[in-house]
Amino acid sequence: MPRPLAALDFRLLEAQQWGTRVGHRVRVANQRQYLEWHGQQWRVRVKVPAKVRDLIGRGKLTFPLHTSDLSDADARKWPIVARLKEVIMAASRALASNDPLEAEALKFRLTKDDEATQYFLHNRATQVEAAEGFARAQAFYGLASGEITPLDHHADAFLAHQGYRQKSEGDFRRVLVWLTTWLRDSNLPVALEGVSRIEAGRFITESLVVGRGAQKAAAYLGFIRQYWTWLRDKGHLTADNPWAGQTLPAPPRRQREADPDRGKRPFTDDEVVSLLAGDAGPLLNDMMRVGALSGMRVEEMCQLFVSDCVGEAFNVWAGKTDNARRTVPIHSDLVGIVKRRIESKKPGDFLFEELPPTPKSRETRSDPAIKRFTRYRRDIGVDERPNDKAKSNVDFHSFRRWFVRKVRNAKLAGDSGFDEWTLTWVVGHTDSDRAKSLDLSQHGYAGQDPEKSKKALVEAVKLPVRQAVL
Repeated sequence: MPRPLAALDFRLLEAQQWGTRVGHRVRVANQRQYLEWHGQQWRVRVKVPAKVRDLIGRGKLTFPLHTSDLSDADARKWPIVARLKEVIMAASRALASNDPLEAEALKFRLTKDDEATQYFLHNRATQVEAAEGFARAQAFYGLASGEITPLDHHADAFLAHQGYRQKSEGDFRRVLVWLTTWLRDSNLPVALEGVSRIEAGRFITESLVVGRGAQKAAAYLGFIRQYWTWLRDKGHLTADNPWAGQTLPAPPRRQREADPDRGKRPFTDDEVVSLLAGDAGPLLNDMMRVGALSGMRVEEMCQLFVSDCVGEAFNVWAGKTDNARRTVPIHSDLVGIVKRRIESKKPGDFLFEELPPTPKSRETRSDPAIKRFTRYRRDIGVDERPNDKAKSNVDFHSFRRWFVRKVRNAKLAGDSGFDEWTLTWVVGHTDSDRAKSLDLSQHGYAGQDPEKSKKALVEAVKLPVRQAVL
C-alpha cells in the first residue's frame, strides 16, 4: 500500500514539475530568450520599446554571435544583452530627463560619431557656454561626446552581476537617485566621473545621513561603494574609488531633555493583550497568535503552504538565511487555528490564503499584512516613537522578540526540557559568535535538538491575559 505524501514529497514533486529548487515556482530558463536564428548562426536580439524607437531609429537591436550552437549562444548572450539594454536605457533617460540640456546631450550621445556630428556638437557647446556658463557647457559636451558616463549607465549590469534580492535592488536604485539629485542641485555633472572623493564626502554629510539612522545610512553607503568597486573591476572607471574609506559622521549627542531611545524592542505583555483583544479581523487575529507562539518571521508565516502544516510542526522552507529552513512545533494553542485554516484546502494552497498574489514589483508576500497590522497597531495606541522618530520601536517583528524573551524568562524560572541551544533551532538564528569548538560540540556533533526539546520550548510560552483591577 503506498504511503501518504508528506510535506517534503509535495515540495519535491513541485520541484520536478517546475524544474527548479524546492519551494520556488519558477519555470526552467528558456535558452532561446533574446536569441534568434539569422544567416545560419545565432544572434542576440533585444526588442526596442515603442516609446524610444524614433530616437534609436529601429525596432530591435541585434548582435551576431557567430555560432550555430544554441547552448554556446545561450551562455554568451547575457553580457551583450546588458549592453544593448544600456542603449535602450540611455534613450529612455533622454526622454525622461527633466533637464532639457541633459536630454539634448543624451540624444547626441545616441547619434553616429561622425565629423559632422562632432562639428555640430562643438558649436552647440559654445552656445551653451555663452548662455549658461562654462561649467554647464563642459558637462553638456562631456555627456554628449561620451567622455563622461551617466551615473546609472551601468546600473542594470551591476545589479545582474550582484544578484541582489528585490528589496536590496530597490535600496540601491533609491540611493542612486539621491546622489543624482544632490549632484544636480550642486551644479555638478550627473556622471560617474563627476564624483570625486570630496564630492562623495559632501554627499554623505549633506544628504545621505540627513533624516536617517546610522545603520540605514551605512547600508546605503555600502551599495554605492560596491557599485564603484564593480565599475573599477570591470574597467568602466580607472580612478580610485571615492567611497572607499568614507565613514559616517558621529551621531549628535542626545540632548538632556530628549526622550531615551533604546531602539527596536519586544512587545510588553500589556501590549500583546491589547493587540489580541482588539478588532483586528480574522487574518491578523490568526497571524498575531501564530507569530507570538512560534517565533516565526512574518514572511516565513506568509509563505507556509498547507502541506507545510500537516502533522505537529510547521515546516519552514522560505527564510532569511540557511538556518531559517527548519521545523517549528505547533503550539497547543495554535492547533485549532491551523486545523481550521487547512481544512478543505489543497496541499499547495497557502495557509494564509487571504493575502493577494505577489506582484513583480516586490518579492515579499507579507507586505499587505504588515501594512494592515501597522494601521491596526497605531489605531489602538500600541506605538513608540521617541523624539518624533520616523519608525516605531515596535512592529510585527516584536512578536518574535516577545517570544524569545518569554523563552528566556521561562528558562530562568526553572522550566526544563530545553536550553539556549534549542532556541537557536526553533527561531532559526544564524551561528553565534561563541567559540567554534563549543558550536561544533553542541550543534555539529550533537546534532539538531530532538523534537521533544523544541516542543517543550514552544509550550513554555503562554499568551498573557489581562489582569483584573481590584
